[in-house]
Amino acid sequence: MAQRFSFISRSGNPRLSQKGVVLIFLAFILGLGAAAYLLKTFNAARLQSSQAAKTTRALNEAKKALISWTVADRYSPGQMPWPDRNGDLNYDGSSDCVVGAGTFQYSFLLGQLPRLPTTSPCLDPNNGLSVYAGLSSYAGLGQDFRDAEGNRLWYAVSRNLVRDYENSENPIINPGMINAPHAITPYLRQGGTQSYPWLKVLDRNGNLVSDRVAAVIISPGSPIGGQDRSASAPNPTEFLDSFQIGAKVINNRGYATADEDFVIGEDSRNVSASDTTFTKPYNFNDKLVFITIDELMAALEQRAANEIKNALLNYYEPVSTDRPNGRGIGSFPYAARLGSNKEYACVQTNVAGVLPISTTMSTNFTCSYNRAGNTVSASCSTGFSDINSITFQRNNNFTASSGACSFSGKVCTCTGAGLCSRAAQNFTCLSSGSCLANSTGSVSFSGGEFTARTGKCDFPAGSSTSCVDMSCSGTGAGTATRTACTDPVFNMGGSSLPSWIINNRWYEYFYYVNSRSGLPLTVGTKPNVDALLVGTGSPIIAPYIASKGVDQLRPSCNLNDHLDSSENTNADVVFDAINKGRTQNYNDHSYIVAP
Repeated sequence: MAQRFSFISRSGNPRLSQKGVVLIFLAFILGLGAAAYLLKTFNAARLQSSQAAKTTRALNEAKKALISWTVADRYSPGQMPWPDRNGDLNYDGSSDCVVGAGTFQYSFLLGQLPRLPTTSPCLDPNNGLSVYAGLSSYAGLGQDFRDAEGNRLWYAVSRNLVRDYENSENPIINPGMINAPHAITPYLRQGGTQSYPWLKVLDRNGNLVSDRVAAVIISPGSPIGGQDRSASAPNPTEFLDSFQIGAKVINNRGYATADEDFVIGEDSRNVSASDTTFTKPYNFNDKLVFITIDELMAALEQRAANEIKNALLNYYEPVSTDRPNGRGIGSFPYAARLGSNKEYACVQTNVAGVLPISTTMSTNFTCSYNRAGNTVSASCSTGFSDINSITFQRNNNFTASSGACSFSGKVCTCTGAGLCSRAAQNFTCLSSGSCLANSTGSVSFSGGEFTARTGKCDFPAGSSTSCVDMSCSGTGAGTATRTACTDPVFNMGGSSLPSWIINNRWYEYFYYVNSRSGLPLTVGTKPNVDALLVGTGSPIIAPYIASKGVDQLRPSCNLNDHLDSSENTNADVVFDAINKGRTQNYNDHSYIVAP
């Protein structure tokens, strides 16, 4: 007889056994559900991370492309494109500049990142001169940068870096603009106005990240908080976001002032319901990168240094396959003196200073001082085009002045034709720079790059840092002379500098030195260097003057106003290495010209 078997629990109750199986099954089902939930959460997090990485990559690639494009600009390196706005009722990928007096608004500087060549009526980048009709043949960025959701990237740019169509002029772009609008910075835009403050970037809490921002590039992400992008050319508010911290509203949607702020916010998906930092509802998914004026200027300086280096090598070397514009002088040119804010002409035997960019030879001139009895005369043969001013100090106060002369107590200063007087006693200057005094006193000449003196004329105290002034006083005669430079003119022919170097005054931001004195230069650990350029960067000002103690002020004959480290300012032939990094209180950068 067959036996029957059954599974019986130790209690002997088969029902309890069945219940245990059910509990195990339920636990299994719950486990599957939990695993599915965790897997879904993991996949969502992985997708978000993947999208964030893709967007970050697009932003960084767009940033590099924009810097490369503007640095390579043919006529005005550093000048940025206007954004692609919806003012023409579309986002067609081309810059939308604004032409016409009285039409500028800051909102015009916010739009999508242009990718195509510029359209009419913007300036033609092919010649840098004229407004053209139609589509430019000058290349745009050449790539349609999009974020992970497929949106084109947005872009805002500082007013300092776009063409001023109201006044029909390009911006002057050089390191002097970095500290703008600091009062002591000798930097002016076209038209003689100060540059504008830079854009600002804030963090998620509204704290300042940088106030030296040249441009921002923004990923708008997917529509959020009721944004509607169904129109043919939606406004920025349908793409860019806003949020509130306490009473403060910060956003990427608007551009209303020169120092407009933009924000690196926190993605809404990363903000929990219990986070009380932000006012709810909190809708934000913009991603942002920015370009500081410092990093843009470093790239521009590199290009300027290469152009100047090439011109110097053309001056030195004969024509060859590698150097078809060579002039074959066989030596690098003598330098102009620091503070040469009049002529920038070379000075005979001077091997260190600024580039001798004058297109004409420097000529001899003599300033003289003669005293016979109570009569003093002073004259300068090349006039006020070669000196800044002539100052006369007499024994009694002046009481009146006219023309380009002004007085303060016993001192009369003339910058052109005019006179200072007291009764019948006068100090009179003609526009040629020939001056006459009929009373006793002392004469000083400022800004003449004097190289020699005789008799009662002498360099003032501290002449090593005051290389352009001359004072004449006492009984007898004296002369002050600048010796002509016999070098062939540097800035002409094959060694001519590009027009943008001259127009943007880049020659003021390089210290130039060569070994014509017979002493080869050492740059870092590299010996036997024949010629060197040192990019001086922008003047270092408070609060970054720990190494200086005072603000750097240019133009100046003081080397400390140009170079930063003790190695660079000790007036020997040893300079910092080419790879020494820039900091807030050091921005020198060495570029070896030869060998």
